[in-house]
Amino acid sequence: MAGRLGLCVRHSQKLLTNFRHLQASSRDTLQSPTFHPHLRRTYCTTKADTQDDIKTKCVRLEERSLVQVAGSDTIPFLQGLVTNDVTCLNFENRVMYTMMLNVQGRVLYDLLMYNLQRTPDSPPYLLLECDHSVVPALIKLLKMYKIRKKVDVSSVTDEYTVWALLPGTTDPPAFVSDSGISVTDPRLPTLGNRVVLKIGTNLVFDCVEGTPEDYHTHRYKLGVGEGVNDLPPGNSLPLESNIAYLNGVSFNKGCYIGQELTARSHHTGVIRKRLMPVTLERPSSLEAGSALTSEKGKNAGKFRHAQGVHGIALVRLAHSHERLTAKVDSGEEVGMKAETPQWWPKDPQQA
Repeated sequence: MAGRLGLCVRHSQKLLTNFRHLQASSRDTLQSPTFHPHLRRTYCTTKADTQDDIKTKCVRLEERSLVQVAGSDTIPFLQGLVTNDVTCLNFENRVMYTMMLNVQGRVLYDLLMYNLQRTPDSPPYLLLECDHSVVPALIKLLKMYKIRKKVDVSSVTDEYTVWALLPGTTDPPAFVSDSGISVTDPRLPTLGNRVVLKIGTNLVFDCVEGTPEDYHTHRYKLGVGEGVNDLPPGNSLPLESNIAYLNGVSFNKGCYIGQELTARSHHTGVIRKRLMPVTLERPSSLEAGSALTSEKGKNAGKFRHAQGVHGIALVRLAHSHERLTAKVDSGEEVGMKAETPQWWPKDPQQA
């Protein structure tokens, strides 16, 4: 033991001597580190310490924005507008995934709803996370249905930021405070944590800086659609978009706009197309909505969007195990393969 201790001391002294020489030689040339403005709000490192320690990636989602809905009538007001049971969004259950549909039962907006209520007895205070591009349309629609209800609807895009914490070895913290909220993504735990912070607030968690591309690649590999690229407003059906698998709908809550088609499809019990992850044979500039063709030349669905070779598409389940192709503008074919997500139930045709 004494021999090992002596070896450690001599090794430490040698390292200290080398460090001092290095410090002296670089004193005149060493410059102050530069900081990116968007990293000042987080305590993130630039790389993981070891290969075994996979650090959480923190990703600022600038394409996601927030709309505030507050007031004594907030819960009954939203209950008649969205697919999920808003009465379950309370002081204990702080986050909920849901959608707003049009009268034909097609998806208008996919939403993550956060409850920032301070005490169980305080008035409801909700933040609705949506695609940045639909904020004006969402506010207009909410105000149209507001009528005389005691509800305040406004954009808080300039007050909060939205982050995704992609899973690592260590679980990120969950919290609710005056500065924001951090919760496990209600759609899938493997999506990691969703964090909403007031602008200027530090996220005190040891994480690695990630990019929006990292987030979209992770999400596409899982087969989770999000935003107008994956769920084009007025062109997507909620059950085909896996809303039931992603905890985004209640079939017992009562009436809401667009409920009839959704309920009928659920009780019929058969879904023939679903949003699925696809792996392209090469990166491509395929347009959203490009037709997919099966190996026998049959219509197999529609391509939605991709990040690199990982993407998402609305695929006919009967052709989901075949090689699929789509054409770019030049007429060249791009091959791809759909994959059945592990989090799906055994029978994906079941509504």
